[in-house]
Amino acid sequence: MQDYWERREEMWDDYFAKDDAIRERYHREAEDMRNESLIYDEHAEYMQKVSDTGFGNNCQAYEIEQARLREANESL
Repeated sequence: MQDYWERREEMWDDYFAKDDAIRERYHREAEDMRNESLIYDEHAEYMQKVSDTGFGNNCQAYEIEQARLREANESL
């Protein structure tokens, strides 16, 4: 049988464990948001590069042209 102090310590342990779980969840959510932001930034940068080279939003034509240019450079 637990005495008062053991029950009290157990209650505090439970309380702080819940706090830690909440902190960890928010940390993971913030990390996910940062990763999503990086992915979005990379995509926006890629789309800007496609647009700047005159392909508009046609990524497929851009990729085909880039592959053709790589092959031409490798054959030199």
